Amino acid sequence: MIEVKNIIFIKPEFNLIRCISCFINHLLPLRLKFKNESFSILIDKKVQGTITLDKDVKSYTRFKITKLILEENTSFIYKQLVNYVTARYRAMGATQFYVVADEKDVQLLNIFRNELNFRVCGYEYLFKVNLPDTNSSVILKPVKNELIANICEFYNQNINSYNRILFSRQNYQFKNNCNKYVFFDEEKNKVLGYFEVATKNNFDFYINFTIDFAYNIYLTDAVKFINSRLKQKYKKYCLYIKVKDYFMNSKELIAILNENNSQLVSKGQILAKDYYKEIKETNFFKNTKIIFNDPTTA
Repeated sequence: MIEVKNIIFIKPEFNLIRCISCFINHLLPLRLKFKNESFSILIDKKVQGTITLDKDVKSYTRFKITKLILEENTSFIYKQLVNYVTARYRAMGATQFYVVADEKDVQLLNIFRNELNFRVCGYEYLFKVNLPDTNSSVILKPVKNELIANICEFYNQNINSYNRILFSRQNYQFKNNCNKYVFFDEEKNKVLGYFEVATKNNFDFYINFTIDFAYNIYLTDAVKFINSRLKQKYKKYCLYIKVKDYFMNSKELIAILNENNSQLVSKGQILAKDYYKEIKETNFFKNTKIIFNDPTTA
Protein backbone atom coordinates (compact mmCIF):
# COMPACT_ATOMS: atom_id res chain seq x y z
CA MET A 1 0.00 0.00 0.00
CA ILE A 2 1.36 3.43 -1.02
CA GLU A 3 0.25 6.62 0.72
CA VAL A 4 1.53 10.18 1.22
CA LYS A 5 1.21 11.96 4.55
CA ASN A 6 2.31 15.21 6.13
CA ILE A 7 5.40 14.38 8.16
CA ILE A 8 3.75 15.55 11.39
CA PHE A 9 1.50 12.48 11.29
CA ILE A 10 4.40 10.02 11.10
CA LYS A 11 7.09 11.60 13.30
CA PRO A 12 6.25 10.76 16.91
CA GLU A 13 9.57 12.19 18.13
CA PHE A 14 8.34 15.76 17.48
CA ASN A 15 7.70 17.59 20.75
CA LEU A 16 4.17 18.67 21.62
CA ILE A 17 4.63 22.37 20.83
CA ARG A 18 6.14 21.60 17.41
CA CYS A 19 3.38 19.11 16.66
CA ILE A 20 0.67 21.64 17.48
CA SER A 21 2.42 24.35 15.45
CA CYS A 22 2.88 22.08 12.43
CA PHE A 23 -0.68 20.78 12.65
CA ILE A 24 -2.13 24.31 12.68
CA ASN A 25 0.11 25.23 9.74
CA HIS A 26 -1.09 22.12 7.89
CA LEU A 27 -4.73 23.24 8.20
CA LEU A 28 -4.20 26.84 7.13
CA PRO A 29 -4.72 28.17 3.57
CA LEU A 30 -1.57 28.97 1.58
CA ARG A 31 -1.49 32.68 2.30
CA LEU A 32 -1.58 32.06 6.06
CA LYS A 33 0.97 29.24 6.29
CA PHE A 34 3.89 30.31 8.47
CA LYS A 35 6.18 27.26 8.15
CA ASN A 36 7.47 25.07 5.36
CA GLU A 37 5.80 21.70 4.96
CA SER A 38 7.25 18.25 4.49
CA PHE A 39 5.44 15.20 3.12
CA SER A 40 6.58 11.59 3.18
CA ILE A 41 5.59 8.72 0.96
CA LEU A 42 5.06 5.39 2.67
CA ILE A 43 5.07 1.88 1.24
CA ASP A 44 3.48 -0.60 3.62
CA LYS A 45 3.75 2.02 6.40
CA LYS A 46 7.51 2.47 5.90
CA VAL A 47 8.83 5.89 4.88
CA GLN A 48 10.54 5.71 1.49
CA GLY A 49 10.81 9.38 0.54
CA THR A 50 10.33 12.93 1.78
CA ILE A 51 9.82 16.28 0.07
CA THR A 52 9.78 19.79 1.55
CA LEU A 53 8.16 22.90 0.06
CA ASP A 54 8.83 26.43 1.23
CA LYS A 55 7.20 29.72 0.33
CA ASP A 56 9.35 31.80 -2.01
CA VAL A 57 9.78 34.96 0.08
CA LYS A 58 6.33 34.56 1.62
CA SER A 59 4.65 34.25 -1.77
CA TYR A 60 1.06 33.01 -1.71
CA THR A 61 1.41 31.22 -5.05
CA ARG A 62 5.10 30.42 -5.70
CA PHE A 63 6.88 27.63 -3.83
CA LYS A 64 10.43 26.34 -3.76
CA ILE A 65 11.24 22.64 -3.38
CA THR A 66 14.05 22.66 -0.84
CA LYS A 67 14.41 18.97 -0.03
CA LEU A 68 13.89 15.66 -1.82
CA ILE A 69 15.00 12.41 -0.19
CA LEU A 70 14.37 8.97 -1.70
CA GLU A 71 15.62 5.76 -0.17
CA GLU A 72 17.69 3.30 -2.18
CA ASN A 73 15.80 1.21 -4.73
CA THR A 74 12.66 3.33 -4.38
CA SER A 75 13.29 6.05 -6.95
CA PHE A 76 10.29 4.77 -8.93
CA ILE A 77 8.00 6.58 -6.46
CA TYR A 78 9.40 10.10 -6.80
CA LYS A 79 6.78 11.06 -9.38
CA GLN A 80 3.97 10.10 -7.04
CA LEU A 81 5.53 12.10 -4.23
CA VAL A 82 6.21 15.26 -6.25
CA ASN A 83 2.91 15.11 -8.10
CA TYR A 84 0.96 14.62 -4.89
CA VAL A 85 2.34 17.69 -3.13
CA THR A 86 2.20 19.94 -6.18
CA ALA A 87 -1.38 18.84 -6.94
CA ARG A 88 -2.34 19.47 -3.31
CA TYR A 89 -0.85 22.97 -3.39
CA ARG A 90 -2.31 23.72 -6.82
CA ALA A 91 -5.76 22.91 -5.47
CA MET A 92 -5.12 25.49 -2.75
CA GLY A 93 -4.09 28.19 -5.24
CA ALA A 94 -0.38 27.68 -5.96
CA THR A 95 0.61 28.37 -9.57
CA GLN A 96 4.39 28.00 -9.70
CA PHE A 97 7.00 25.63 -8.29
CA TYR A 98 10.74 25.71 -8.73
CA VAL A 99 13.93 24.06 -7.55
CA VAL A 100 17.59 25.09 -7.64
CA ALA A 101 19.71 22.03 -8.43
CA ASP A 102 23.51 22.01 -8.54
CA GLU A 103 24.58 21.56 -12.14
CA LYS A 104 26.97 18.80 -10.99
CA ASP A 105 24.05 16.71 -9.78
CA VAL A 106 23.20 15.17 -13.14
CA GLN A 107 20.75 12.67 -11.72
CA LEU A 108 18.69 15.27 -9.92
CA LEU A 109 18.65 17.47 -13.01
CA ASN A 110 17.45 14.55 -15.11
CA ILE A 111 14.63 13.85 -12.69
CA PHE A 112 13.26 17.38 -12.79
CA ARG A 113 13.97 18.17 -16.44
CA ASN A 114 13.25 14.88 -18.19
CA GLU A 115 10.99 12.98 -15.82
CA LEU A 116 8.95 15.79 -14.28
CA ASN A 117 9.19 18.26 -17.21
CA PHE A 118 10.42 21.22 -15.20
CA ARG A 119 11.91 23.81 -17.54
CA VAL A 120 15.30 25.46 -17.20
CA CYS A 121 14.70 29.15 -16.67
CA GLY A 122 18.00 30.41 -15.30
CA TYR A 123 21.05 29.88 -13.15
CA GLU A 124 21.88 30.81 -9.58
CA TYR A 125 25.50 31.44 -8.58
CA LEU A 126 26.40 31.18 -4.90
CA PHE A 127 29.59 32.95 -3.79
CA LYS A 128 31.30 32.98 -0.43
CA VAL A 129 32.32 36.52 0.39
CA ASN A 130 36.05 37.06 1.01
CA LEU A 131 36.34 40.83 0.84
CA PRO A 132 39.10 42.72 2.68
CA ASP A 133 38.13 44.23 6.01
CA THR A 134 37.95 47.85 4.88
CA ASN A 135 35.42 50.62 5.29
CA SER A 136 32.56 50.99 2.87
CA SER A 137 31.93 54.15 0.88
CA VAL A 138 28.27 53.19 0.52
CA ILE A 139 25.76 53.73 3.28
CA LEU A 140 22.75 51.45 3.01
CA LYS A 141 19.57 52.32 4.87
CA PRO A 142 17.08 50.00 6.54
CA VAL A 143 13.94 49.60 4.44
CA LYS A 144 10.95 51.62 5.57
CA ASN A 145 7.38 50.76 4.68
CA GLU A 146 6.90 53.90 2.62
CA LEU A 147 9.65 52.75 0.22
CA ILE A 148 8.32 49.24 -0.39
CA ALA A 149 6.25 50.15 -3.44
CA ASN A 150 9.28 51.83 -5.05
CA ILE A 151 11.54 48.90 -4.17
CA CYS A 152 9.05 46.41 -5.62
CA GLU A 153 8.87 48.32 -8.90
CA PHE A 154 12.66 48.61 -9.05
CA TYR A 155 13.12 44.90 -8.30
CA ASN A 156 10.71 43.77 -11.02
CA GLN A 157 12.09 46.16 -13.63
CA ASN A 158 15.56 44.64 -13.24
CA ILE A 159 14.35 41.12 -14.09
CA ASN A 160 14.65 39.99 -17.70
CA SER A 161 11.26 40.44 -19.35
CA TYR A 162 10.84 36.74 -20.17
CA ASN A 163 11.38 35.78 -16.51
CA ARG A 164 9.19 38.39 -14.84
CA ILE A 165 6.09 36.21 -14.71
CA LEU A 166 7.94 33.61 -12.68
CA PHE A 167 10.19 35.71 -10.46
CA SER A 168 8.50 39.07 -10.01
CA ARG A 169 7.35 40.01 -6.53
CA GLN A 170 4.44 41.87 -5.04
CA ASN A 171 4.64 44.52 -2.33
CA TYR A 172 3.73 42.17 0.51
CA GLN A 173 6.75 39.95 -0.24
CA PHE A 174 9.10 42.70 0.90
CA LYS A 175 7.54 42.60 4.35
CA ASN A 176 9.53 39.51 5.27
CA ASN A 177 11.75 38.53 8.19
CA CYS A 178 15.03 39.31 6.43
CA ASN A 179 17.25 42.24 7.30
CA LYS A 180 16.54 44.58 4.42
CA TYR A 181 18.61 47.49 3.12
CA VAL A 182 18.11 49.99 0.33
CA PHE A 183 20.71 51.90 -1.68
CA PHE A 184 18.86 55.16 -2.22
CA ASP A 185 19.56 58.44 -4.01
CA GLU A 186 17.98 61.11 -1.83
CA GLU A 187 18.41 63.89 -4.39
CA LYS A 188 16.71 62.01 -7.20
CA ASN A 189 14.37 60.13 -4.84
CA LYS A 190 15.40 56.96 -6.63
CA VAL A 191 16.11 53.36 -5.57
CA LEU A 192 19.53 52.24 -6.80
CA GLY A 193 19.78 48.88 -5.08
CA TYR A 194 17.99 46.49 -2.76
CA PHE A 195 19.65 43.96 -0.44
CA GLU A 196 18.15 41.43 1.94
CA VAL A 197 20.09 39.20 4.32
CA ALA A 198 18.57 35.85 5.32
CA THR A 199 19.68 33.07 7.64
CA LYS A 200 18.30 29.83 9.05
CA ASN A 201 20.91 29.25 11.75
CA ASN A 202 22.49 32.63 12.65
CA PHE A 203 25.79 31.41 11.23
CA ASP A 204 25.34 31.17 7.46
CA PHE A 205 24.00 34.43 6.02
CA TYR A 206 22.83 34.83 2.43
CA ILE A 207 22.54 38.10 0.53
CA ASN A 208 19.84 38.30 -2.12
CA PHE A 209 19.94 41.53 -4.06
CA THR A 210 19.41 43.58 -7.16
CA ILE A 211 21.27 46.72 -8.13
CA ASP A 212 20.93 49.32 -10.86
CA PHE A 213 23.10 48.54 -13.89
CA ALA A 214 24.81 51.93 -13.71
CA TYR A 215 25.84 51.33 -10.10
CA ASN A 216 27.31 47.82 -10.39
CA ILE A 217 30.69 49.07 -9.14
CA TYR A 218 29.16 49.79 -5.74
CA LEU A 219 28.30 46.14 -5.13
CA THR A 220 31.46 45.40 -3.15
CA ASP A 221 30.94 48.47 -0.97
CA ALA A 222 27.38 47.43 -0.26
CA VAL A 223 28.56 43.95 0.75
CA LYS A 224 31.24 45.48 3.00
CA PHE A 225 28.54 47.55 4.67
CA ILE A 226 26.43 44.46 5.34
CA ASN A 227 29.49 42.59 6.58
CA SER A 228 30.25 45.38 9.05
CA ARG A 229 26.71 45.18 10.43
CA LEU A 230 27.01 41.42 10.93
CA LYS A 231 30.33 41.85 12.75
CA GLN A 232 28.60 44.06 15.29
CA LYS A 233 26.30 41.18 16.26
CA TYR A 234 28.19 37.95 15.60
CA LYS A 235 31.70 36.78 16.44
CA LYS A 236 31.68 33.93 13.94
CA TYR A 237 29.66 33.62 10.75
CA CYS A 238 29.93 32.96 7.03
CA LEU A 239 28.60 35.38 4.47
CA TYR A 240 27.37 34.31 1.04
CA ILE A 241 25.88 36.21 -1.86
CA LYS A 242 23.60 34.92 -4.59
CA VAL A 243 23.66 36.15 -8.18
CA LYS A 244 20.62 35.09 -10.17
CA ASP A 245 21.01 35.37 -13.91
CA TYR A 246 17.39 36.36 -14.48
CA PHE A 247 18.51 39.86 -13.47
CA MET A 248 19.68 41.85 -16.49
CA ASN A 249 23.14 42.74 -15.14
CA SER A 250 24.08 39.34 -13.71
CA LYS A 251 27.14 38.79 -15.93
CA GLU A 252 28.73 42.04 -14.81
CA LEU A 253 28.00 41.27 -11.16
CA ILE A 254 29.58 37.82 -11.41
CA ALA A 255 32.69 39.40 -12.94
CA ILE A 256 32.90 41.92 -10.09
CA LEU A 257 32.70 39.19 -7.44
CA ASN A 258 35.34 37.10 -9.22
CA GLU A 259 37.63 40.10 -9.38
CA ASN A 260 37.23 40.71 -5.67
CA ASN A 261 38.33 37.33 -4.34
CA SER A 262 34.88 35.88 -3.80
CA GLN A 263 34.76 32.09 -3.99
CA LEU A 264 32.22 30.39 -6.24
CA VAL A 265 30.61 27.73 -4.07
CA SER A 266 28.04 26.38 -6.51
CA LYS A 267 26.23 27.02 -9.75
CA GLY A 268 22.68 25.80 -9.78
CA GLN A 269 20.10 25.44 -12.51
CA ILE A 270 16.75 27.03 -11.70
CA LEU A 271 14.07 24.61 -12.86
CA ALA A 272 10.44 25.68 -12.80
CA LYS A 273 7.01 24.28 -13.46
CA ASP A 274 3.97 26.43 -14.13
CA TYR A 275 1.58 23.47 -14.48
CA TYR A 276 -0.05 24.71 -17.64
CA LYS A 277 1.57 21.75 -19.38
CA GLU A 278 0.82 18.09 -18.79
CA ILE A 279 3.51 15.90 -17.29
CA LYS A 280 4.40 13.10 -19.70
CA GLU A 281 5.35 9.63 -18.65
CA THR A 282 9.00 8.72 -19.32
CA ASN A 283 11.52 6.19 -18.10
CA PHE A 284 12.17 5.68 -14.40
CA PHE A 285 15.49 5.73 -12.61
CA LYS A 286 16.26 2.51 -10.81
CA ASN A 287 18.44 1.34 -7.93
CA THR A 288 19.60 4.75 -6.77
CA LYS A 289 19.52 6.66 -3.55
CA ILE A 290 18.74 10.33 -4.08
CA ILE A 291 19.21 12.99 -1.41
CA PHE A 292 18.64 16.65 -2.20
CA ASN A 293 18.70 19.30 0.49
CA ASP A 294 18.97 23.00 -0.32
CA PRO A 295 20.64 24.67 2.71
CA THR A 296 20.11 28.21 1.43
CA THR A 297 17.04 30.35 1.81
CA ALA A 298 14.19 30.63 -0.66
